[in-house]
Amino acid sequence: MTGNGQTPGTGRTRIGRVCSACVRGTGVDGGGVSVFSSHGMPVLVHASDDVSRRIDDLQFTLGEGPSVDAASTGLPVLVPDLADTDGELTDRWPAFLTEVADTGARALSAFPIRVGDVSLGTLDLYRRSPGALDPGQVAIGLTAVEEVGSSLLAPDASDGQTYPLTVHRAAGMVMVQLESSIEEALIRLRATAFAEGAPVASVATDVLDGRRRFAKEAT
Repeated sequence: MTGNGQTPGTGRTRIGRVCSACVRGTGVDGGGVSVFSSHGMPVLVHASDDVSRRIDDLQFTLGEGPSVDAASTGLPVLVPDLADTDGELTDRWPAFLTEVADTGARALSAFPIRVGDVSLGTLDLYRRSPGALDPGQVAIGLTAVEEVGSSLLAPDASDGQTYPLTVHRAAGMVMVQLESSIEEALIRLRATAFAEGAPVASVATDVLDGRRRFAKEAT
């Protein structure tokens, strides 16, 4: 049992099940979930296959793509054809579109994972053939990211949502670093602990000891 009340791997397994159900429900070929670390960088916590891993890695490395835009705007980014170079996509993601062609993915949809106004990560769904998601498929994606958000912030099994003083003190420091509310700071602490597979108290101790600073998500 970890310090946040979860058996190691349990949270990621739950998110993996949500992502897999979403892939099946939407009829796409694969998907992946990334969660922001304390540095605002995405950490891949589940991928259905190597193509999903490659798509995530490209967006992280290049700093552009549907997931980057979805995380920054808080809105889904739905691309029915990645090979369509006649529109604005080539101006928005020139490097990503060039590199992603080698993965075999032709359509890509990115859904932001949010709790209130706090951006926690993204869910990507790809398809090997071009085509837009229909409204029912979009609804499945939106439901999936709600479930992922709930899984990221599931109440501690050991003591409800009660944290030691160190966590609350660290949240106060993170609030200053992010220029955010205390609620957002605590959410980011918990999401970071999940992304790194660490107890939230351990992340808090790093903050208090000056070994870790939080940053807004990279855009």
